[in-house]
Amino acid sequence: MTKISLLSGSYSGPGGAGLGLLNFDTATGGFEQVRSYPGTPDVSWIAFAPTTRTVYVTDEMAEKVGAFTLAPDLGAVTPLGYQPTGAKYPCYIRLSPKGTKLAAANYGDDSVPVFNLDAATGALKADPVVLRSAYQHDKGHAHWTQWSPEADRLYTVDLGHDEVRFFPYAGGSFTGGPVTAFALPAGSGPRHLAFHPGGRFAYLWTEYANVLTALKREADGTLTRINALSALPAGFTGTSYGAHIEIAPNGETLYVSNRGHNSIAVFAIAADGSVGLRQIVPCGGDWPRFFILLGRHLVVANQKSDTLVSFDVAADGTLSPSGQVFALEKPVCLLPV
Repeated sequence: MTKISLLSGSYSGPGGAGLGLLNFDTATGGFEQVRSYPGTPDVSWIAFAPTTRTVYVTDEMAEKVGAFTLAPDLGAVTPLGYQPTGAKYPCYIRLSPKGTKLAAANYGDDSVPVFNLDAATGALKADPVVLRSAYQHDKGHAHWTQWSPEADRLYTVDLGHDEVRFFPYAGGSFTGGPVTAFALPAGSGPRHLAFHPGGRFAYLWTEYANVLTALKREADGTLTRINALSALPAGFTGTSYGAHIEIAPNGETLYVSNRGHNSIAVFAIAADGSVGLRQIVPCGGDWPRFFILLGRHLVVANQKSDTLVSFDVAADGTLSPSGQVFALEKPVCLLPV
């Protein structure tokens, strides 16, 4: 039996313990709750810097991001302080490849504040560089941000302005932008993007349209469409919102979650980067905000039903329920440490 330690994030309310620690059993797909960490409210996304053992979290409802030192035995987190993000609902954070900066996506507008980090402690420094679109800022909804695999651009997905944009990056600084990398039809609501492990492709997932778009990465940083498919069954007439996306490490299978339809859709990735729908499976709960691949398992965080549900992953990437369901209040993110 092998256990993986997972940090969990949840909406806990002001003053709550939104950050917790779980053990995941890779043999059975089961869970056990180890502890919660006080003073970590409304953690909707987590990042971890192994070198300084710093855990970074969003406090989404208070418009802040925070840093904590994680003890070697995982028994406690020591506060390093919070910094304001300058806009409402910071919902995503990402460390730079060298671990010197932390970028946050503010859903409340189109802004992405990028914080410098203390090299010794990992603490967040004040006065971030704030990256924005070229449009009316309060109409935007930044929902995702990440450096390119080559670390030469910071990409942002803007749900409000229906586009992916990037900011050129060199020598630890931003050197231009914003540049539109890919534009979608109005109302599509792009939410998250994932880079293919091979580097040639990227995959964009929309919240409102529930459409997955396969993209080719061009040398100039722009993205061109390969194909696009719905993640909902033909004939579905209800309301559903796309949430999370993840690609298997071998680059052959891609997963997305549908909130409302309450399902996980499984896509095959072809050699040319195009996608084909392979399976749609019920998520085992309500409102699959997040999921994570853990070896031969996929774990879904169902926000509204307060459950974690694990699935077995077959050799072809398809899913089947493991039978393991774990109660956890409003789970919205998980991260191995």
